[in-house]
Amino acid sequence: MIETDRLVIRLAEVADVPEIIRFYRENSEHLQPFSPTYTADFLDEATWIEQVHNRAPELAASAGFRAFLFVRTAPKRIIGNLNLTQVHRGAFQSCVLGYNLAAAEQGMGYMTEAVRSAVAFAFGVWKLHRVAASYMPRNVRSAAVLERCGFKVEGDAPVYLLINGQWEDHVLAAITNPAWTA
Repeated sequence: MIETDRLVIRLAEVADVPEIIRFYRENSEHLQPFSPTYTADFLDEATWIEQVHNRAPELAASAGFRAFLFVRTAPKRIIGNLNLTQVHRGAFQSCVLGYNLAAAEQGMGYMTEAVRSAVAFAFGVWKLHRVAASYMPRNVRSAAVLERCGFKVEGDAPVYLLINGQWEDHVLAAITNPAWTA
């Protein structure tokens, strides 16, 4: 779990499953242009219960952190998610950051706060050297979040990810840990 001034970023519990489903249903139109196509069972309770059970061992192994964002003043309502995945050790020492935020919560600085804390977690707890992220060029809000958090654009990746049923170009960005030591 990560706590910030305004947020709690934590793994979901089985009791959160109805709230997870609500979050994705209420925000489907907002998230769809920037998300992979949902599988047929994506909004099924059983699917999310399985996901919840799989995520704690993943975090315990420092192999991933797939978390949801809660505002401290409304600790049961999900406003977004944040994932640190594809954790690589050895010579790479990196992970990939992904996130999304409810339409109603945009423009309040929540995701900037969440990303800063996730980078601090990746560098401080996992001792990683690099956190990478990508965004579609038209996603100006995501570009702004990453820039505010110190990510640097590294280049373009044409037809990079299958998003909403079509291959989309992405901008690649990353931040490195200047204090990293072996």
